[in-house]
Amino acid sequence: MNELIQVAFSPVNIVYTFLLILVVMYWLSIIIGVLDFGMFDFDFDIEADADLDADIDAGGVGSIAGFLHFFNFGKLPFMVIMSFVILSCWSISVLLNQYGGGSILFALAIAAPNILVSLFLAKVITMPLIPVFEKLDTGVEPVDYIGMTAKLVLAAGTSKMGQAEVLIEDSPLLINVKLDNENSENLKKGEEVIILRKEKNQNFYIIKKLNDENF
Repeated sequence: MNELIQVAFSPVNIVYTFLLILVVMYWLSIIIGVLDFGMFDFDFDIEADADLDADIDAGGVGSIAGFLHFFNFGKLPFMVIMSFVILSCWSISVLLNQYGGGSILFALAIAAPNILVSLFLAKVITMPLIPVFEKLDTGVEPVDYIGMTAKLVLAAGTSKMGQAEVLIEDSPLLINVKLDNENSENLKKGEEVIILRKEKNQNFYIIKKLNDENF
């Protein structure tokens, strides 16, 4: 194990190791609810059945989008594919650089082939996931909570994450919430609140205590 750690943090592998650590941190953040699953998704603006060769002939943005679409970008969440690409790059780098004796020149020489091979490996690995995500996309539309009232089930503050229960067609749903900056005091469990907005690129909503104000 110590030898693997030394190899992983050697100069020829450190970039891939750093990217792999970021990937692990991303998925841990998803699991604990700090980040939204799709926050790094991009719209590649290309038809699903587009022909890659035609896009490359056209040049420009179309060729880039076609190239990425060929490797399943746009068909699956960006970070799902990149996670497999980075894991593959790291594994190939660690294995091949052992034969290169830790040479920086050797590491640079295999960098481009490594990325290309990793893209193809990620494409093959992620192909079975495409139908799964297509079914998810045709599922229930996400709920727009803005303007709805809710009841706190966990106390919340401006810097303290809480949870609120929202009734959607008599079904209770829980969302992560924080108080609007205008509130100086924390709200307690059981208090009624109104949902003001979703915090940009975050997995929680901003709330305010429900008063007799007009919204």
